[in-house]
Amino acid sequence: MYKSNGKRSGKPRFKAKHRYRTFAFPRVKSEGLQANRVTLPKLGDIKYIKHRPIPEGCSVKRACVTKKADGFYITLTLEDKSVPDKPTIALKPTETNSIGIDAGLEYFAACSDGTMIEPPKFFRKSEDGLAKLQRKRDSRKKGSTATRKLNSRIAKLHQRIARQRKQWHFELANSLIDKASVLFVEDLKVSNMTRRNKPKQDADGKFLPNGQASKSGRNKSFADAGIAGFLTEVLPYKAEKAGRLVVKVNPAGTSQHCAMCLSRVPKELSDRWHECACGASMPRDLNSGILIKKVGFGVASLKKANPLAPEEKPTP
Repeated sequence: MYKSNGKRSGKPRFKAKHRYRTFAFPRVKSEGLQANRVTLPKLGDIKYIKHRPIPEGCSVKRACVTKKADGFYITLTLEDKSVPDKPTIALKPTETNSIGIDAGLEYFAACSDGTMIEPPKFFRKSEDGLAKLQRKRDSRKKGSTATRKLNSRIAKLHQRIARQRKQWHFELANSLIDKASVLFVEDLKVSNMTRRNKPKQDADGKFLPNGQASKSGRNKSFADAGIAGFLTEVLPYKAEKAGRLVVKVNPAGTSQHCAMCLSRVPKELSDRWHECACGASMPRDLNSGILIKKVGFGVASLKKANPLAPEEKPTP
């Protein structure tokens, strides 16, 4: 197998014309932008629908044309020399202005204030329709007009699912930053969580069950929820624009300890309810959300946890 950066990349492929859907124009003049037309080098005037007006004082530096399932899009890179440097967000977390968030599959977000948000499962809801289109396409002759039309319908359905997920992520981020000024979230490594299981062999070289079949379904649910994109892109972006602070907390031990007494309560992944001898009884994800907030505060000290520095600890 060919490898790139230590990862399997397969054999080299020829540069087919259908593989590349983006081309850039590094030099675009601002004078070439009109009400509904843009002048691109070697292409001339092209009509387009403007999403929003270009701010005054900005100069166009670059244009990128991308082909998507429902048409062509042009993205303009602007330069505004009047924009100041990014301000540093200095917030002191307190018990009332902060919240802990545990991300997962059963509940997309379990907040320390008791809010439990279920994932919308946009892909799962469209999975049957998508499979039907794919079976229909596979029965057609490869490269035929019918195949191209079905590929277009499949691509549009994927695009619709992605846009639904993105819209939901932004709406959820807005609701979370309205709840608190400081948001403690898990520093999850989703790529490690979705990695394929290593194959198992017996003494005779026969492969044994390694749980990959069941994990494949869980990996699909991770992709459907888009947890990594939400925690690393959407939530920090919206928080920064609103002047909020997102603090990443090491999740080690947050699912195996009690949020009330901090004692260790071992659980299997299938155990979805937290029961402790101290009397605490709550959903497992809610317990983790409360504990994430305490670890972020520095109130709780778990193994391999990374609370805030002593000078950043909030006052009661």
